[in-house]
Amino acid sequence: MMKQHRFPIISLLLLTAFVTALLGPLPAQARISGEIDLGYVSYQADEQGRRVTDAHSFHHRYSLLYSTDGLLYDGRVGAYNVSVGYEWGAFDTRIKQSDDRGGDLNPSISAGHLLYNGEVVLDPVELPLRMKAYSYDMNRIAMDEDTVSVGNTTMIRPGLITDLLDGTHINTGVTVLFGVKNGLTNGYNAIFRHIPLVMVDYRDEINKDTRSATPQDTRLRRLAFVSLNKRDNWFHYRTSTYDDYLNPNQSYKESQFQLGTIDQALSRRWIDLTNWLKISTDGQFTKHATPDPTTTFQAYEFNFYALANRQTWDARTFSSLSRTLDQQGITLERTIPVYASGVWGADIDWKGSLYSHDKRVRQPDNTLVDTSDLSGMLRLDMLKRSPFTLGTILKAEHADNDGAKLISLEGGLESASTRRFSRDYTLYGSYNIKYFNTSDRNQDDSSYLNHNAVARLAYDPSTTYRLELEENVSVGSGTNPQDFSNSAIVINSGFNGYNTGSTLGSIFQRRDNTINNYVRYVTTASAYWSPLPRTRLSLTLIEDILTQPGAPADYLTTIRNTIDYSIANFLVRLRTSYSFRNVGGDTLDLLESQGAVEYRPNRNLEASLNYLYNVGKVDLKTESKYIDLRQRLAYNYYTFHGLERKLLEVSQEFSYTQTKNYGEFTTTQDTATRLTLGLRYFPLSRLFIAGNVRFSLLDPGETLEQVYNGTIGITFQKLQATLDYSYGRRNDSDNRVEKRLAANLRKFF
Repeated sequence: MMKQHRFPIISLLLLTAFVTALLGPLPAQARISGEIDLGYVSYQADEQGRRVTDAHSFHHRYSLLYSTDGLLYDGRVGAYNVSVGYEWGAFDTRIKQSDDRGGDLNPSISAGHLLYNGEVVLDPVELPLRMKAYSYDMNRIAMDEDTVSVGNTTMIRPGLITDLLDGTHINTGVTVLFGVKNGLTNGYNAIFRHIPLVMVDYRDEINKDTRSATPQDTRLRRLAFVSLNKRDNWFHYRTSTYDDYLNPNQSYKESQFQLGTIDQALSRRWIDLTNWLKISTDGQFTKHATPDPTTTFQAYEFNFYALANRQTWDARTFSSLSRTLDQQGITLERTIPVYASGVWGADIDWKGSLYSHDKRVRQPDNTLVDTSDLSGMLRLDMLKRSPFTLGTILKAEHADNDGAKLISLEGGLESASTRRFSRDYTLYGSYNIKYFNTSDRNQDDSSYLNHNAVARLAYDPSTTYRLELEENVSVGSGTNPQDFSNSAIVINSGFNGYNTGSTLGSIFQRRDNTINNYVRYVTTASAYWSPLPRTRLSLTLIEDILTQPGAPADYLTTIRNTIDYSIANFLVRLRTSYSFRNVGGDTLDLLESQGAVEYRPNRNLEASLNYLYNVGKVDLKTESKYIDLRQRLAYNYYTFHGLERKLLEVSQEFSYTQTKNYGEFTTTQDTATRLTLGLRYFPLSRLFIAGNVRFSLLDPGETLEQVYNGTIGITFQKLQATLDYSYGRRNDSDNRVEKRLAANLRKFF
């Protein structure tokens, strides 16, 4: 296997050397680069005066790379780029722990591999040929920290190297493109004019790293042959072989044949049949074989795309047909969507669509499972130049799920005022009705009806004020066909989806869109005010009433307030909401608030404050509260003696987090208060001395944590070095003490 891995490297380097020698000495840019990375970490932890963890880690990594590139005959033939080097790295970590902490651990890995990058591009100016050959493995060694736990409640991050990622990651390939190209100026153009464009592309990807904590050993080989038959009709042959030597069940072999208007870059081409109609079509056969019969399949796929553009209308379709043979049987799937839009006269816009999807599965026992969905939609927007516009929408859908059928119909009207009616008032109204009928050979037919009416009034007395009032009424009656998932007509679409905010907030969302009979009233009143430029305030009141037969009325009241103010150096953003829910006399409430304040008067000072607060009832017997407050202040001082540079950085951070659940029988509370003070001093432009201290008060237990840190470092362009020491103490029942010393050096050349 190693010979196979090295063959692409040797072959490409020999090819590069041969081409270079054949064409004679050429101007090139040669350079040598390298890197040395050394690091040492010592970490200790004591509890009650007893050493529970004693660990140290040393890692070192070295790399050297020679690179050169140049043009072949001043670029008239092509170019080349070659890099050769080597990288080696290792770490040795020793972790001594008491038996109740997991015992001793001694991870240690050393590895090295060849770094190289070879690329040759042959692109003769006067020949219809372009070839690119490449092979590279520039993957650098990566070292992971703390993949092995040395305690669940550490105050200081240990930073111990516990894993090394290296191995072989070779990418090799060659791409040959032969055919007529732009720029030919001699008689060869006439010779090759009738030869079809041909492309051959081969790629080989090898990934092998068996010594890391996540070993891998795979190889992927891909070959593609593409030829242009006539105009934009392309023929593709692609084959892929994937070998996973550690998990053979993941291996596969795949071959594909494709014919159609897909070019060598896998971009779709369009053929102009007329000056207003163009099409694109292709067909593909795929054979995918794996050791696991459940993932082996053969598939045919045909696509037909068309675009039509006329002066008053346009249409498009993206149809596909597929046939798949696998362990589940034979699956035939067809999708035909048609979309159209246009104008009719000066005042009418229209758009419509037809969508058909059919799927038939013939299972191994010769039984058939058929599913289909057929829908259509037409919308007209009329009277655009009148005081009130008029819009109409009609939808129809038929869904069949293996004998269970659903017929859905939807119709609606909507009207909105224009500037011809009023500059201060905006009126909007709509009415929508949906009908659903289900039939099943095992059950009686059932029907369901949805009504929805919306009325909205907006008043804009000036550019700084806006008032809105909206009433939304929804009614559902019959049997909800909740087992169906329509694509065009949605059942109970007025109900919200899952809340993306806090866990408490999800309790106050209308998520039960599977209910049958209901009446719902949603009244929304909003006010917007912009007293100053870049300032916006809003207040919204929502009253949501849901009634169902045989169930108590559900009242949900929500008040929302937003404040936004932003200028060049100051920003304020506040969001607050209060929700109150009453169901049959049982009440739940929730208060949520979040905000941010940022102040940057100049480059010297930066201040920010962020908070998140919510409190409410999880259920009738349990209340929850969460607080997250974060404040930061930073000051930068610059010196102007000679060249301007930063001299001092001072920072202060404060955070407070509390999570509390208290109920009838139990109460839990976790609180963390942290104060961090930091200082970074630059006595020289490339030398810094830094220190910070963090005090943390944790509850329960009223535990005090103290962490002190000091760092000295240099940051030159070719040299970076740091020395860091941390000390932490916690006055809980264990009186834990942690110490960490780390030194790092990186040299580039």
